[in-house]
This record gives sequence, structure tokens and C-alpha cells, in this order.
Amino acid sequence: MDIDEFHRDAHSGKFHFHTNLTPFERLSVQQLSSDNTLLIKPADKGGAIVVMDRTDYLEEAYRQLSDVEVYKVITHNPLDTIAYKIKNLLEFHEHECTIDKKLKNFLSKTDPITLVFYLLPKIHKRLFKLPGCPIVALTDSILAPLAIVLDKILTPLVKQTRSFILDTNDFLKVIKTLSSLPFSSVLVSWDVSSLYTSITHDKGLLAIDRLLNEAGTGTKIWQFCADLLNLVLKENYFMFKDTFYVQQQGTAMGSNVAPPYAIAYMSSFENDFVYSHLLFQAHSCVWRRFIDDIFCIWDGPIESLLSFDQ
Repeated sequence: MDIDEFHRDAHSGKFHFHTNLTPFERLSVQQLSSDNTLLIKPADKGGAIVVMDRTDYLEEAYRQLSDVEVYKVITHNPLDTIAYKIKNLLEFHEHECTIDKKLKNFLSKTDPITLVFYLLPKIHKRLFKLPGCPIVALTDSILAPLAIVLDKILTPLVKQTRSFILDTNDFLKVIKTLSSLPFSSVLVSWDVSSLYTSITHDKGLLAIDRLLNEAGTGTKIWQFCADLLNLVLKENYFMFKDTFYVQQQGTAMGSNVAPPYAIAYMSSFENDFVYSHLLFQAHSCVWRRFIDDIFCIWDGPIESLLSFDQ
């Protein structure tokens, strides 16, 4: 709004301004913006601006959307059906006194936008035929208020999990607390391939159930969170070009609840398969994780690390 006001004032003669582009730069910008064979996108990481071939972008998008385990084509806009489910759910929880009128009104989104699918190019992977990070931004969608409330409930809980790292500063604090390490120690890092789209709904919901139970959450709040999360996960629809899809597995990157949901899943995985592992108990000096990026200091033979990694 401020920029629009500035433009109106400038073009009405309220004040004078001078362009900060040379004629050649201005022409170049005009040519780029009018070239329909190109797309201009922010990079997934690093803050770069990427000028890429539109055909390559579409090929990558359709390659991902063709994964029938993750995405399913639907023949109509499911907005009315989702709105009806949300309305019934909120009325039930209001009747059960789980939520009040104010929260019910917040969760009832009026005039929601249609969700769209897009990719952010991963130039840190390679520079040709770029892979893309799939995004479905829930902002102003019918599911957005549900995801916001879930984020508010779950984030304080995942912060208490064993390996949680909040951000870079938090990670540096962990590093500064380390005492002297054995000379034989090695630094190790892992990450999960396509975590957000890999979590099956049943395993993700089970991880959230475990998180809420360990936190001693009351039955009503537990059921409320489970009901909201079921809708956010299973009704996550979007449009790409002229086709509607629903995501059958994982959660949308762009949803407020996606980070705590993924962290809860990873914490549950660690509890089941990492912390109880004999090699981990014998050789891991440090194990910390930011969502799915794992930092480890391992004191033991490389063979033990490779065996643990398998």
C-alpha cells in the first residue's frame, strides 16, 4: 500500500524522482519481464534470483505431481466440502467447550483464496535442469487458521524434544558448551530426503499423538488437535495450471504447522530407532537436529559409524 501511494504521488507531480537504472538496464528488465519463455523465481536457498527456462520448470513440476503416492488429481474444487467439514468440527468443539466463540470465529475463514502449487529452484543441487522445492502456501486459505492454531500449540512442545535446535544462535550455544573431545572424534551430518512429502499421515499423526501424550495434554485438547491436523493433512488441496490436486502424503511446505509436525515426526523416529541403538549409545558424543538437518559428533571407528548409518 505504501508503494502504491508513492507511485500515485510521484506520477501526480507531488514530488520529483529520478530512476536509478541506466537506459540499458531498464531495457533489459523490460525484455526479461516480457519474455514468456522464461520464469524468474527466488532460489530455494541463498537468496539468489533465478532466471530459468519455463519448459524446464513445467517438466519438473509435472514430474513431481506425477508421483501418485504423494499427489492425486481431483476433478473439482473441494472448497465447499472442506468448509462444511470445518463448520461441523468447530460446532462440535464449541458444544464440547473445547473452544470459545472467539476462537471458533478465527478458525472460520471467510473468502479464502485457492491454493496454488509452485516450485523454488534448488540451485545448490545443480545448475541445469534444476530440481524444485514444492511449495503450497496456505496463507489466506481455508486451512490457514487451523494451521496457525496448531503451530501455536505444537511449537512449544517440540522445543522440549531431546535433539531440538531452534536456529543458528541456538546451535552456536550448543557448540560453545562442548568440553574437550577425543582426538578421534569426527563430525557427521545427515538430512532427510524430501521429508515434508515423505511422512505418511498415519505415522505423522502417531508422532503428534505421542508428543501430546508426553506433554500431558488433556483429552479435549488432544482430540481438538487431532481433528484439526486431520483436516490440514488430508484436505490439503491446490491448483496447478487448470488442474486440482490433493496431497495424499506428507504436509505442504508453506503451512504454519509443517515445521513442528516434521520435528515431532523426527523426534518420534529418534526415540524409536536412534537413542536405543547400541552403537549410538557407545559412540555418539553430540546429536542435535534442526528439523531434518542432523549434526553429530561421533567418537568411534568409521566402521561403527557406517554400520549405524545403515
